Amino acid sequence: MNKIIAAACIFWINTCLVAQTNIDIIKINTFGQAIVDEPKTNTSIEIISTNGNTNSSDDKLIFLGNAGIELRGSSSAWFPKQPYSFEIRDIDGIELDTSLFGWPSESDYILFASYTEKSLMHNVLTMQIANQMGIYASRTRYVDLYINNEYLGVYVLMEKVKRAKGRVDIAKLVETDIAGDDLTGGYIIKLDKTTGGANGGWYSKYPFDNFPSNPYYQFEYPKILQPVQQEYIIDYVDDFEKALKSNNYKDPITGYKKYIDIESFVKLLLVNEVSFNVDGYRISTFLYKDKNQKLKAGPPWDYDLSFGNADYCAGWTYNNFSYDFNTVCPQDGYQIPFWWKRMNTDTAFTNTIKRQYTEYRKRGILQDSRLNDVIDSLYTLLKFPQKRNFEKWPILGTYVWPNPEPIPTSWDGEVSELRSWLYNRMKWLDSKWLLKEDTAVEETSKTTAQILFSPNPISGYSTITFPNTIPEENMRVEVLNYTGQVLAEFIAHPQNHTIDFDAQSILNHLQYSGLYLFRFNTKDKTYYAKAVINIK
Repeated sequence: MNKIIAAACIFWINTCLVAQTNIDIIKINTFGQAIVDEPKTNTSIEIISTNGNTNSSDDKLIFLGNAGIELRGSSSAWFPKQPYSFEIRDIDGIELDTSLFGWPSESDYILFASYTEKSLMHNVLTMQIANQMGIYASRTRYVDLYINNEYLGVYVLMEKVKRAKGRVDIAKLVETDIAGDDLTGGYIIKLDKTTGGANGGWYSKYPFDNFPSNPYYQFEYPKILQPVQQEYIIDYVDDFEKALKSNNYKDPITGYKKYIDIESFVKLLLVNEVSFNVDGYRISTFLYKDKNQKLKAGPPWDYDLSFGNADYCAGWTYNNFSYDFNTVCPQDGYQIPFWWKRMNTDTAFTNTIKRQYTEYRKRGILQDSRLNDVIDSLYTLLKFPQKRNFEKWPILGTYVWPNPEPIPTSWDGEVSELRSWLYNRMKWLDSKWLLKEDTAVEETSKTTAQILFSPNPISGYSTITFPNTIPEENMRVEVLNYTGQVLAEFIAHPQNHTIDFDAQSILNHLQYSGLYLFRFNTKDKTYYAKAVINIK
């Protein structure tokens, strides 16, 4: 059968006529078979790059071969324009890792339909924002999709969330990894609806706020876990939740920071809040843990009901926090774990949010000009193919769940609404998180004068001396570059207002000599100092 598919595919590429387009093209032939949720249907697949031009002479064949395709999604699977997932296969039906468009080689991909989201931009815009923040998010390409010679519209080709080099790049956990360091990673878990082939999971010991049930965490990777592996990741998340629920949750050593990578949690929060993702933190939410590493949040996923595109649970507004969903919409069956609201009562955590937000807002991807540049580039790319998409699916100006009123009557109106909503959103977030630059500089300069390093530059065994005003208690010390990225950290136990430490533990994580920012996290406050680090 597979050999027949391969031969027929070659015949099909020569006989299937497609309209001119400036976005890439995917053509799938099921040879009369229906596409269902499970199992995957054997097909031929042809992937063509147009190089951004409508002239077909510029087209380049990216892949020609076999694939298995199935329906995907929960509520989105019921729309007329259906989403799909597919895996590339060899002639014998075995998964075949393949690099598409220069992406890391893998076999599993998503065809995102963007039906209810009529600008066609939300997911692509969000993934670009996340990538510009330095976290992994699915690579994307717009494609015109044909199945059995029928044009189905503009889709977004996306990498599936998966443990793989270049995706969620964590260690492969095998069935023999049942003790010691081997047992500590890698794991991917998620909060999501249980449709789509869930692999089991467990209920948290801690209920949602104002809701009678407890969160259900699902095993995502590996597909099959040994009992001791299940026990390990369940206990790890339970210990994190227990620490976060405790009275000493702010303690930098024994509190929740012991278990999670703060930077990844802050960045996912920023992605969810900039987009005001009504599903954020509660559906399509992934977390992962590598060997001997803390639990990390991400990668971000599924943003069609963001940027004001939801008529329920205040999803159309720009002046609410997504992490406050349980308060805004306590009747919804999918609530947010207590984590996010609890962490936002920790001044050290909220200060990290503000610093990161301010950096991205003043010098990074969250500048108005940068955000508009991304939207402009997507507008230019989609201006031609969107016309055929909405001829196929004439839904502009009509209600498609859960579009809020008023509904724009044109694609240009949809894009204009996105720009307007995002402008208002950023201004509101500015009022909550944006730091005055002179205040931040003043704070840093004051602490620099009080906290002394010897020697400075740091190159080996070193001493940090604190003023008497800083409490002598255990603290977490982090080394940051000036984009706010945490490069190294260690636990310190000051005695006589000094810390003696071997700087080699820091040097191993740095590439260049230069000026770095040190952050000292105590139970109730955070202090800063600058020091030059010399890497020999």
